[in-house]
Amino acid sequence: MDPSRRKMTKIARNAAHFVQSRAKDQGLGSSEYEVLHCIRKSPGICADEIGRQLYLEKSAVAHLTASLENKGFIRREVDPGDKRRRLIYPTDKADALKNSRAALEAFYYGWLLEEVQPEKREVFLEVLDGLYTRSKQARREDNRPLVERLKAEETERNEQDERG
Repeated sequence: MDPSRRKMTKIARNAAHFVQSRAKDQGLGSSEYEVLHCIRKSPGICADEIGRQLYLEKSAVAHLTASLENKGFIRREVDPGDKRRRLIYPTDKADALKNSRAALEAFYYGWLLEEVQPEKREVFLEVLDGLYTRSKQARREDNRPLVERLKAEETERNEQDERG
């Protein structure tokens, strides 16, 4: 069914574990990293939008953003359009952490590719780039092509079950 046997996911999980293990000295957990990444991608985001993007409950977002603020990774400002709402921005400390995380990820993936023969590495990276482009396009489309295909396959399975 899955020819990759989810190896891309497993490699990414191993890389994340390596980065997280090195970043514990910053005092951040993996959920805080995810929230911080969301804020860095969308400076001036509100808590409700963080929850929607990361599928987190309002209380979890409140807890995580309060922790990030206490640790100096984010700052809040009053929304000029709605004085009751606060907009969330990353601080310079968050930017430095992002650069540190990217460097650790680059180190890990560089180490992983060290033993791959140069000609195989070139082909692999070309294929990987194509896969990344396809996945990014699907995400931009809210994964509609995937959802439509999934629904069609479910419908087909149900019809086959009804036929017996």
